[in-house]
Amino acid sequence: MLQRIREWLAFILLCLLPFHALLVTVGTKLIKGPGFAPLPVLALWKEGLLLLIVAIAIIDIFHREYASQPEKSAWSFDAIDWLILGGLVWASVVSMDPSTFAKLGGFSGFFTHLKFTSADKQFLLGFKYDFLPLAAFFFLRRVLWTEKWLKQVLIGLATVGAIAALYGIVTAFLPISFFTALGYSDAYSLYIPGGPLAAFQQIESSPIRRIQSVMSGPNQLGLWLLIPFSIFLWIGIKRFKSHLRSETDLKISFLLIWGFVFAAILAALMLTYSRAAWIAAAGMTFFLFILAARRAKQLGYPRRVLVLTLVSVVVAGAAAAGTLVKLRPDLLIRAQSLGGHIDRPLNAIGLIGQHPFGLGLGTAGPASNALSDVCVYQPAGSDYSWAKSRTDICIFLGNTQRYPADRACVCPLLTENWYLQFGVEMGIPGLILSILLALLVLRPLLSINLTDRALPALLAFLGVSIAGIFLHAFEDSAVAYTVWVLMSAVRKT
Repeated sequence: MLQRIREWLAFILLCLLPFHALLVTVGTKLIKGPGFAPLPVLALWKEGLLLLIVAIAIIDIFHREYASQPEKSAWSFDAIDWLILGGLVWASVVSMDPSTFAKLGGFSGFFTHLKFTSADKQFLLGFKYDFLPLAAFFFLRRVLWTEKWLKQVLIGLATVGAIAALYGIVTAFLPISFFTALGYSDAYSLYIPGGPLAAFQQIESSPIRRIQSVMSGPNQLGLWLLIPFSIFLWIGIKRFKSHLRSETDLKISFLLIWGFVFAAILAALMLTYSRAAWIAAAGMTFFLFILAARRAKQLGYPRRVLVLTLVSVVVAGAAAAGTLVKLRPDLLIRAQSLGGHIDRPLNAIGLIGQHPFGLGLGTAGPASNALSDVCVYQPAGSDYSWAKSRTDICIFLGNTQRYPADRACVCPLLTENWYLQFGVEMGIPGLILSILLALLVLRPLLSINLTDRALPALLAFLGVSIAGIFLHAFEDSAVAYTVWVLMSAVRKT
């Protein structure tokens, strides 16, 4: 009974997560009117549901441990468990005020006088982004998940992916009035922590719109689409293998539906103009081809054909990228964005060198973004007169603050790299933890069967991990909660 309730709640959570930004934006407007930040009571529904699922899982664990007494205890720890626990302890220690620790005379009063260097809100936000998904994974990987549930959730995510992709493509052509009617801000391309979500983003110095569909931004959409992208790759491989073994026929209806939805997901992925998501999707596809070549006998297909196909795909992809750079270099080579993707990681590396034990949880990444001023960087000499009517943003020309003139702005500390974010917050131990954790979770990919239901979850995790080199890839709850819950399930089905 507990397992059934937990699985249904998890199914509801994973299928609703992509719609979170849209639902909260519309709900906030209906309750408070336009121009307000998302209501916390609405925005926290997903964390509340996730914690309920984890609570049920913990009850289930204790019930199985003390009622059925399994041969292997659910509390047997492996390297992944120790990394999560060790990371959480270390994050708490480095986030504590050293002067308070000294006054306590060591650990004697640690639990009764704990004080953090930053505000409680900063620490809690840092925990939400860094450790809440990992804590859920820690408990959920200890309970049983049925094959039936995993099949249903993969179908559900594929369906939601099709809906999100098609809606996103349509929104590329809708006027700004459509979005403001739903409760979005008309200040597109700006993230205002105290205001409603921006309707969409545009490529810098270009009128081209980056779609975000039902999500909070184009990068978030691009990364989440990696999940249905991996599912459709797996469905195609599975049907193709069955066809080669003469177990099933490739029906025209299946090919049309699969081809149409897969094309829609690819089109939406392209229209996000998220280069990190593009690189991640390419990396997932490349790895899948390598895996297929190693498993050629399982597929019943000559290895040379798979290798030739891979070479053809790589050549075609390189040719397409080269043509795009030649015809529209602004779509790939965006000077300001590219500079940030270089300067910010280098700055993060410098900070890790200066603070090898970390600055504390929540001091970098999305938590810092939510608690700092909105800083807009423009090239030197740019016109910023458009911003003088606003009091909620700061304008920098180059590295010099030009507006407002009466106060110094506190800009977020962004690393543009998920692993370096851990490094800034928790020092060298945090950096090592983030890298080792990704490698250990992905280790089953090296020996997995191509038709195993665990494949799409592992591929999606691989894609998000690749994107983490260029973005704070696990910051979006729809991405983070989905991949970690799926990874919990595929390790126990």
